[in-house]
Amino acid sequence: MKILAVTFALLAVVAVSAVLYLKYRLENTPDNKDLEAAIDSEVKKFTNGDLAYGSVIGVYKDGKSLIKGYGTVSKGSTTVPGASTVFQIASVSKLFTASLLQILCDEGALKIDATLGELIGGSIPLSPAAQRVTLKQLVTHTSGFSSVPKPLELSATKLAGKENLMQNPYSHLGPQYVFDYLETTEDKREPGRFEYSNFGMGLLGHVLEIVTRRNFESLVFEKLLVPLDMRDTAITLTPEMKAHLAQGYSGDGEPSTLWTFHALAGAGAFNSNADDMMRFVRANIEDGSLMSQTFKKMHEPKFGGDTGIGWMQPAFLDRFFGNQAVIWHNGMVGGYASYVSIDTKAKTGIVILSNKAVDVTMLGMMLTRQARTQSWSSQHAF
Repeated sequence: MKILAVTFALLAVVAVSAVLYLKYRLENTPDNKDLEAAIDSEVKKFTNGDLAYGSVIGVYKDGKSLIKGYGTVSKGSTTVPGASTVFQIASVSKLFTASLLQILCDEGALKIDATLGELIGGSIPLSPAAQRVTLKQLVTHTSGFSSVPKPLELSATKLAGKENLMQNPYSHLGPQYVFDYLETTEDKREPGRFEYSNFGMGLLGHVLEIVTRRNFESLVFEKLLVPLDMRDTAITLTPEMKAHLAQGYSGDGEPSTLWTFHALAGAGAFNSNADDMMRFVRANIEDGSLMSQTFKKMHEPKFGGDTGIGWMQPAFLDRFFGNQAVIWHNGMVGGYASYVSIDTKAKTGIVILSNKAVDVTMLGMMLTRQARTQSWSSQHAF
């Protein structure tokens, strides 16, 4: 027993030493002065060299941007995706919903602490718990709403069938299902604790529609996308966007269609390309950019520090890899995955758009680290 205890103690010392050494190396990474090569290396490791699917990476550092494609836009194709290739960006759409809220608050049209009772209680029956929910709670995932309330999930499953539900889950329920649930909110928890909620952010989009008496997509277009010249970002694809749409694939490699959102569009309905997403990143970083003051308000941690306004704050792994000042968001739907990050201290930004439904968050962390620690090659032409 004594030998066994000593063995376990030695193994524990070795494990702790290895972790501390790795953390030291991560925090003291030498600059090899070739950021593009570092990005290439991380993508190759993540994909294991599989080029059957496509991704586009955007990197912003020192006022310069790189957009680079890997793989192909569809199986069997030889076309490499690029800056204009369109992907569904899934939950990264939540950053647009949150930005719209902040813009409307800055314009004086709304107050972020306003309650649902004050804003929509006169036209929609609300439970006492729903009446007390604030816009700030919705946008910071602290409202007490689950990701998707059980009654809505059961209704969608009944309409679609259990086997077919995840092929296009948000296409089965219209806004009335959302509003009907607000009358009971039977499985809602107490507010104040972080719990990621697709329902909450989607509901926020509906509330903004009701208050402004405007269509959600047109609001985002007017208030955010047009000012930033993001002309290839939309829920409803233009003919040009359709022509540049990458074929989506499930995690198993099966072809997948775009998800359609008949309700809760604010949670994940937008499509975009790397060119537009880099415009969004730059506007969040550059001090003199249009809306820079609005965006900077959104970066600050709220409540317990899990989120800003829409943005996720550094998680344990972010901090472990040295990304102490990162704000980020990821997304995934049936055939696409996405990630956006900004290092608010280093003033770097990362965009990942993929046409395969495999979580790219770890790749995003690695690219964020590389953007922070590596410099551009003197040979790189911008």
